[in-house]
Amino acid sequence: MFLAICRRNTKRLARHTVSVLALAGALPMLAMPASSAFAQDYAAALKTIDDGLMVSEETATNWFEQKASWGPTYTGSVAWTSFMEMIEDHLRVYGAVDIVKNRFPFERWYTTEYPDTSGWSLVSDGRDVNVASYATQSGSTGPDGVTAEMILYDLGLPEDQWPAIADLAGKIVVFKQAPYVGDGVTGSYSDYEYRTNNDTFLEAYVPVDPTYEGGYRNRDQFGAMGRVITDVLVPSEALAHVVVLDVPPGAAVAGRQHGTPDRYEVPGLLLDAKAGAAVVEDARAGKTATLVLDGYVEEDATAYQLAAVLPGRDYGTSDDKAVFMGTHTDGPGLIQDSGALGILGVLEYYSKIPQDDRPMSIFFYFDTRHFTPGAEDSAPYDYVEDHLEELAETMVGGVLMEHIGGTQMRDEGDDYVPTGQAMTTYINTFGNDLLVDEAISAVDASGLERAQVTVGERNGVLGRPGVNGGVQNDWKGSHFAVYLDKMGGLPSWHITGDWPTSGYQALMDLDRFSEPVFRDQVETGILLVGELMTGDVLAMNPDWGALQIHVTTGAEDSDFVSADAAEAGRAELGDLATAIFEAVKGRDYDAARDGLAQLATLANEKLMPEKAGTVAGLIEQATARLP
Repeated sequence: MFLAICRRNTKRLARHTVSVLALAGALPMLAMPASSAFAQDYAAALKTIDDGLMVSEETATNWFEQKASWGPTYTGSVAWTSFMEMIEDHLRVYGAVDIVKNRFPFERWYTTEYPDTSGWSLVSDGRDVNVASYATQSGSTGPDGVTAEMILYDLGLPEDQWPAIADLAGKIVVFKQAPYVGDGVTGSYSDYEYRTNNDTFLEAYVPVDPTYEGGYRNRDQFGAMGRVITDVLVPSEALAHVVVLDVPPGAAVAGRQHGTPDRYEVPGLLLDAKAGAAVVEDARAGKTATLVLDGYVEEDATAYQLAAVLPGRDYGTSDDKAVFMGTHTDGPGLIQDSGALGILGVLEYYSKIPQDDRPMSIFFYFDTRHFTPGAEDSAPYDYVEDHLEELAETMVGGVLMEHIGGTQMRDEGDDYVPTGQAMTTYINTFGNDLLVDEAISAVDASGLERAQVTVGERNGVLGRPGVNGGVQNDWKGSHFAVYLDKMGGLPSWHITGDWPTSGYQALMDLDRFSEPVFRDQVETGILLVGELMTGDVLAMNPDWGALQIHVTTGAEDSDFVSADAAEAGRAELGDLATAIFEAVKGRDYDAARDGLAQLATLANEKLMPEKAGTVAGLIEQATARLP
């Protein structure tokens, strides 16, 4: 079993001494149950929230205050080290074992962080310019900066009106970002399976006005430079660059581009629309500017992923099963990487249930590569990937958490302010109705405001139309759920607060934190973990939903042998897929196996070879799951 992986580190890890006093009150005093004398009460706590086991309001607020005091927790920084030590100390106090630090080599680029702007500045045509932030990974000018003629590159114009790359050499390129208009999908609310507080959402597929909610606009603006860096800046031989965002000052300050590019040597700065307007005109006129980005590289930075286990009643035996929980622990803002605090809230709850009454162990994984160059999928160091086979023997499913405890933000003139509402929480899952129903039940029981349960497309896995027949939100931040796919396609939910808070700003303002939202999201996670511990994980497997989707809403008319008979074919195939699912839920596995064989025959009759082959692969996979 997978816990054996970590045993070689037990003696070394046992020597670690937890300094509770050093945490300045961040670690609450726990009244740990000593026995299973009230086992029935603890059984109930797996299905409904026991308020006596919940993280306190004071503790939750203290966690965020402490995180805010450190500043941005980029991997390898002093703030990140403090954050990781806090997480590890809590793991130990809450009774986690097999704690492993999976170290990997890391080259860290850095400069000063807001509010310390001494590492970056811009003078345009002799005037000091208010700089919102720097372009991460963009190299360094040194402390003296570079002085050169500016040239305007207006991304809002058609491509045939952009300057030639050869014209950028030796100059400071000023990119005027294309205005935010939204694209009707990522820039707007989408369709859904279910959502709470429906009256607080705007119309679906209409770009969200930043004066109502600014996060979609921020995502668009701060995430738009990737192709420009690769295709324009890197081959340009430009001396430096400036990005003028279509964003007011309050929403631009301390902004962070994402995803994080590989380092490139064209130092850059970010300006808000107000400060950038005059710079755009200076660049149009070919005026001169001096740009400073004093960046540094730490070639031997410390980096590691953190893994641990809260043992269940069968821990240490071949019968042990576990729930996977994952998140990332690096990021710019108070909320962007707060998933770890949400997981600590879940851990505190389950740590107060005696080990004998925890039906399963919980495996925790805190990754640290979300804001490193190339991010998770490109970085070759991954503890879970390295131990995938061992972990797969134990895991039954997972609950992932990101961006926890945040409030919705909007433009108010030059400022970026809380609206007084919760930010949207997406509960992303697969098209298995049991997974959807459990997510709905959890958000209702927790009272989570502005929650949206979605079954959207994820890395090629089909979603399905929402309640209004439209496209549902794609599965944001799916990286951690992919592990569960690789472990054999296990059921999972991803609880992710949307990014309108500080997702793209290196700000620690506590007015972006909502303790009630945090606790409700934690309660949602607790209930979903409990469902994996006590429910029928075979019936919750994504395969059953995938089969239904592929033969119904995921089958185009052209996928059928006779397009004219497509509607009737969908109904016939869908009815059989539904009957199979009902048999699985009723644990009539012989009937389910017979139904799968019938579905294979019917799919070959009704569907074109390519689609029939896809369905056949799903049928083979689903059949192999049956006992």
